[in-house]
Amino acid sequence: MARFHHFRGVIVGFVVLAAAWSARGDVQFPSGTQDFESMTVGADINTLIPWFTVNTSVPTSNFTVVAADDVLGTQTTRGTSTRWLRVTDIDAGAVQNRFYSGTIVMPDTPRNYSWTFYVNIENTPPGGADTKPKLTIQHNTTTGFSNAWGVQFTSAGADLIVLATGGSPGATALYSLSSPTGIGDWVKIELSVDFIHSTVSASVNDGSPVSRLINLAPTADAKTFRFCYRGEDLGNDVTMLIDDVSLEVGPKIPTVGTWGVAALGLLVITAGTVLMLQRRRVAAV
Repeated sequence: MARFHHFRGVIVGFVVLAAAWSARGDVQFPSGTQDFESMTVGADINTLIPWFTVNTSVPTSNFTVVAADDVLGTQTTRGTSTRWLRVTDIDAGAVQNRFYSGTIVMPDTPRNYSWTFYVNIENTPPGGADTKPKLTIQHNTTTGFSNAWGVQFTSAGADLIVLATGGSPGATALYSLSSPTGIGDWVKIELSVDFIHSTVSASVNDGSPVSRLINLAPTADAKTFRFCYRGEDLGNDVTMLIDDVSLEVGPKIPTVGTWGVAALGLLVITAGTVLMLQRRRVAAV
C-alpha cells in the first residue's frame, strides 16, 4: 500500500509539473501560444523572456516593440484578446531592427510544423525596390540563425517568401492590402512547413493556401528554429500589430529505415498468420 501511495504521488507530481509547463503560455515544443496577455500596455518585449530585440537604430526609439491594447489609436479587443505587440519601425536606414521568440528545439528527428499568428498593418509598408519588413522562421546553421521562409509585407499586400537558407528564393502573393485584409484589419496567417513534400504554405483567414517548394540548406538544422521580425536595409519602415503567435509541431517523420522495419515486421506477422492457419487446417483434417 505504501508503494502504491508513493507511485500515485509520483504520478501526481508529473501531472502538476506538466500543467506548470503548459501554463508557461509561450511557443514551445511540441505546441504552445504566446498571447502577450501577461504584458502591461507599453511594456517592452525584452521584458517577456525569452523574447528579445536587436536594435542598432540611432536613436533606439526609432524601433520599438511594446505591448498595446489599441488599433490605430482606438482601444479595442480582438475577440477575447486584450493585448498584442505593436512594432514601430520608423528607421528606413541600413540598420538592424529585429525581434525573436525563444528557440524551439525538436529533441529527436525533424518534424513538420505550423506557425499561426495574427497581424494588423497600421500604415502602408514600403513598395518598389525598398527592402520589405518580414516575419520569418529562422533555422540554426553552422554560422548562426538564418532566414528560411516567412511572409513579407509590401505596399500591395503580403507575400509568402522563401529565402536563401530555405531553398530557391522567391515570393508568391498571399493577400492584397484591401478590406478585409487592409490597413487596420486583423489578418490570421498560418504558415506550414512540410519536410516530406518539401513545401512551405501559407493561408489567410482560414482560406485556401498558397505554397512554394523548399530545400533547406545542408548547413541548417531542421530541428532548431525560431520566429523573427526582420526590419533592416533601406526603406523598410512600417507599423504593425502582432498577436497570438502559436506553434504546432507534428509527429515524427518516418525514415526510409523505419518504413523498412515496419514493412518487414508486417511481412513476418502476415507469414506467421498464414503458417498458423495452414497448421490448423492440417490438424482439422
